[in-house]
Amino acid sequence: MNLWVGPGMHMVIWPMRKETFANITVVFHSSRFEEGWDTYGDPDELKACVAGLHPTVSQFVMSIEDWRMYVLRDREPIKDWSKGRVTLLGDAAHPMLQYLAQGACMAMEDAVCLADSVAANQADLVSAFQAYQQQRYIRTARIQLTARLYGHVYHAKGATADLRNHFLQSKTPAQIFESMAWIYE
Repeated sequence: MNLWVGPGMHMVIWPMRKETFANITVVFHSSRFEEGWDTYGDPDELKACVAGLHPTVSQFVMSIEDWRMYVLRDREPIKDWSKGRVTLLGDAAHPMLQYLAQGACMAMEDAVCLADSVAANQADLVSAFQAYQQQRYIRTARIQLTARLYGHVYHAKGATADLRNHFLQSKTPAQIFESMAWIYE
């Protein structure tokens, strides 16, 4: 996987299908808003966003014929997502931005925790849901807020971008991975 960050945007490229295909994701700030999951992006808007950036970024973007546009949203973390015999999990309980790539991971963790809680409290689903929520909300809130922070860091400009670059250049890959170990342990 390769990640390029820049003012108001970032691009991630990762190989697929035994490196015969690449998935390219470009995230940038736009004033355009359209609901739904089947909206095409504007090629001119994307090309203008990457103009003057690293040649590799421009080369990849110029190779894209069409792509989908998705509006990214999150919300402040909440402590309560269960009411009586109803509970939520995944994005319904804690929608998060994609900067840590943890949305689906948190939903899977929720499902395991919820199943365990229900198995331990089969006679009382209200208590099972409360226990599940209590066990999950701090971790999911931390992921939500950290993802939001990473978005600001990725898309920084000026002194903030210089600080980001200085910080990343002063760390080894092992140190950077270690700083994120809390997500994966």
